[in-house]
Amino acid sequence: MHELKAIFTSKRELGLILMLFFMEFTRGAFFLTFLPLYAVNYLGISVAAAGLAVSAHYLVETLFKGAAGWQLDRIGYPVLLAGLLLGLGSLLFMKFCHSPAVLLIGSALFGLGVSPVWLAVISGVAPVQLKERAARMGIVFAVWLFGSGGGPVAINFLIARDYNLAFWLLIALWGGALAVTLLLLPFMENKADESSGFSFWTEVGKMAENQTFKKILMPGMFLQTMTGGLMLPLLPLYAQNKIGLSPNQYALLLLIGGAAAAVSFLPMGRLADRIRLKTLLGTGFGMSAVSLALFPTAHNAVTSYGMAALVGFSYAMVLPSWNNLLAKVISPERQATGWGVFSTIEGMGIAVGPALGGIVAKSFGISTALFLGAVLLAMMSCFYFLYPIEKLFTHSLTN
Repeated sequence: MHELKAIFTSKRELGLILMLFFMEFTRGAFFLTFLPLYAVNYLGISVAAAGLAVSAHYLVETLFKGAAGWQLDRIGYPVLLAGLLLGLGSLLFMKFCHSPAVLLIGSALFGLGVSPVWLAVISGVAPVQLKERAARMGIVFAVWLFGSGGGPVAINFLIARDYNLAFWLLIALWGGALAVTLLLLPFMENKADESSGFSFWTEVGKMAENQTFKKILMPGMFLQTMTGGLMLPLLPLYAQNKIGLSPNQYALLLLIGGAAAAVSFLPMGRLADRIRLKTLLGTGFGMSAVSLALFPTAHNAVTSYGMAALVGFSYAMVLPSWNNLLAKVISPERQATGWGVFSTIEGMGIAVGPALGGIVAKSFGISTALFLGAVLLAMMSCFYFLYPIEKLFTHSLTN
């Protein structure tokens, strides 16, 4: 594995990968498992307040990613260090002060603190000018998934023993991310000092001058993440109410889907560097559409597990290829800014998706909402198979 060896022999790239794992493991454990249980069972705070705190975290992270990327391009890794320190401070704030307002403010500050992390990792480990960057993105996505998926599962074992112990462990793990940043990443970098301030819409306007971004990438980013968001509130309800899966069986279903994606990211990333992107994108979206359309036909745990594995595999096929497609319109000198703007647009799609899914499910039933998601994925599959994407990018980049 040439890409793995290259990353592990580079002090800076290894530091970024380790920091990403610590951050996602801690963040996933805290917001997806620990905080709702801690707020309701330990502090006696309402589940609504806990949910609002979780939403505030992800909303603030999404809104500030563009600005965080701009600061990374302008200043460099000190922005990353400041974000991690802010994250540590927000965790300590929520540990020692107990009220709904503290949870809300602390979670929002936590979101602000993590906003530069993904941008620093993707820009440092898989820069857009690198020839075989999709293989590296496969590694980054695998580490991200192992961290964000492993944290919520592992923290349950400590919660069962003691909430205080679990909280201190999360703070210690965040300290691990901070230590890695201090020890392995350079503090000072030669960065261009841009005098003008950051404006999200100005950045979007600059990118929209590229017709490929305007006509394909921007609507594609929004539509794809909206389709994924549409499924989020519906799949657990369908799995438990229609198929009859127990909570433990549904957890296993998620674990199987996540594991299938994680082990497939690296080979799919390597493949994305070697064959046409339209082939992987069309096939991946097509497989996702088929698996989602067939999901209502599952009547037992075994068949639903198989479909979850298929979804995970198709997700791993799409993600590195799609990321490579986005990289074609990002300036090497302003990578973090570009990825930050893209992340914000994708976040808007994720925000709209659950609301749309809930409206369709309430009006026409969950099966109809799932079918709508399958249709949207099938449309994307047909588009990538039929549209001359590579030719369009070649023309765009040479003009």
